[in-house]
Amino acid sequence: MTDQFDEGVKELLMTILSLGATAFEANYVLDKIKDRPEPIEQKIDAIKKADDIINTPTFDKISNEVLKSLQQDVEDTPPVHGSAEYIIKRLEDGGLNKTAAIGVVANLKAESNLDPSIKQHGGGPGRGLAQWEKGGRYDNDRINLKGFAKSKGTKWQDLDAQIDFILYEMENHPEYKRVKEEINGASTVKDAVLIFLKKYEKAGTPHTEKRIKYGEELEKAYNAK
Repeated sequence: MTDQFDEGVKELLMTILSLGATAFEANYVLDKIKDRPEPIEQKIDAIKKADDIINTPTFDKISNEVLKSLQQDVEDTPPVHGSAEYIIKRLEDGGLNKTAAIGVVANLKAESNLDPSIKQHGGGPGRGLAQWEKGGRYDNDRINLKGFAKSKGTKWQDLDAQIDFILYEMENHPEYKRVKEEINGASTVKDAVLIFLKKYEKAGTPHTEKRIKYGEELEKAYNAK
């Protein structure tokens, strides 16, 4: 937890504790914290800490109601376009299970830091999220990113076109159809990361441990939602 996160939780906690005997209604507590600028994750953490400190049956009931409301807000808030969560959700909607989707995105983060417009450093052939290569899957193969994006009326740099292209390859390319089946059968995120690395990305310099670390971080963050 960063110092900034700690400070935000501390301020929220002080606000909750300062309500004192008036904090007998969940709606009252919600009204006091919902309009504050801190992220909702900090509000959830602060309510949990306040419940530990106050530790009364009355506040236990209030905190449960407040947490339920805040968690519902989290579920109702769509992920930010371009975020790891956004790409994971799009892949899930396209037929990958959660473990597989996280494994894919961990690899994409290692390849491109999730920047769909990125070109390989040093003038290399890689392009986009998965660093598809010029002279191959980027532009020349029978199924290629540029042609796919054009068929969708957009450019190759479009994030959603690239996500859809990954899903399209996994539905239509004989080799990557097998990857989809295998990655959906992975029992752990680490296994999913390695399957996508070895059988889809086929990276020359794999930086395997970095990809696995990204996968573990994404799984932890995603499961905390």
